[in-house]
Amino acid sequence: MHDLALTLLGVDAYQGVCAIDITKLFSFIDDRVADGERIPRGAVSQVLTLRQARGVTATGRGVLVPHAAVRRLPCSRLIHVQLLGVITVNTLDNIPVRDVLALLVRCPPTLADHALLERIRDPYMNRILIELLRPGQVAEVYARLVKRA
Repeated sequence: MHDLALTLLGVDAYQGVCAIDITKLFSFIDDRVADGERIPRGAVSQVLTLRQARGVTATGRGVLVPHAAVRRLPCSRLIHVQLLGVITVNTLDNIPVRDVLALLVRCPPTLADHALLERIRDPYMNRILIELLRPGQVAEVYARLVKRA
């Protein structure tokens, strides 16, 4: 396993987000990351859409883990979105998506970025992360992912 202790990671959590489909979801994430200067509006949504087109990023049990490398991103970002309703995407278990753990990393991604994605995609770990993020315990999530507490 690669040492994640050196990974810079921003963690954000948003509850009750109204997104009726994956396009609206990716636009919501784009609005939180793009600044119009360093990261142009629409850039994050575009790379997430391109990645999603290559294959489903759902882990099952109502969890989607979209991920992409974003040019000029200052540090990796984990963004939890708990949807107000659900969205339907292709999943192995056919359960509509309610929780999203979007991982954005710098371009090009490093081995540590890939290791971080694997930890987040693990169904056991993503359930723990979601339970911590719902009440806003972002410091604990950071510790579990990066410092391996």
